[in-house]
Amino acid sequence: MSNRDKMQKPDWMTEEEFAWFKQSTSSLDLIKKDAHADVADYLANPAGRAEGKSAKGGFPTLLLTTKGRKSGQMRTNPAVFMRNGNDLVVVGSLAGYDENPAWVKNLDADPKCQVQLDFDKYSATSRDASAEERKELWPRLVKLFPAWGYFQQYTERPFPIKILTPTGRIPAA
Repeated sequence: MSNRDKMQKPDWMTEEEFAWFKQSTSSLDLIKKDAHADVADYLANPAGRAEGKSAKGGFPTLLLTTKGRKSGQMRTNPAVFMRNGNDLVVVGSLAGYDENPAWVKNLDADPKCQVQLDFDKYSATSRDASAEERKELWPRLVKLFPAWGYFQQYTERPFPIKILTPTGRIPAA
């Protein structure tokens, strides 16, 4: 039995929402396909995404672009995020699967990245949250996006918490 088979409906979801959730996260291929669609939707209509407007579920969302550690190609993924001062905090949950998302592995290999907040693009650097930062950030992150706390219950893998520090604005092309 996998960790996915053990998932039970959280109190904050209806039966219908949970059925959709289980189906939409039932495979890594579905998650990847959904992420590609979310990137396309974001790029087509970026206004308000960083505040959760026009985003699925109404959560603040950014686009994170990393350099593929194997391919060397630039890879873009949507990510729910939390502001922490000037930093942007993202969580590598991968819907509770027992492996880190590819973007986390890419940032581990090369911490330089780009973030897009609505129409604005920034260069940034990534680092792992320290143990002290994790302790302070985790309750705030789960309050923002309860699914992270839910997913964490079903895997022994501690979710990476990445702190993205913007280093400069990228001019529009």
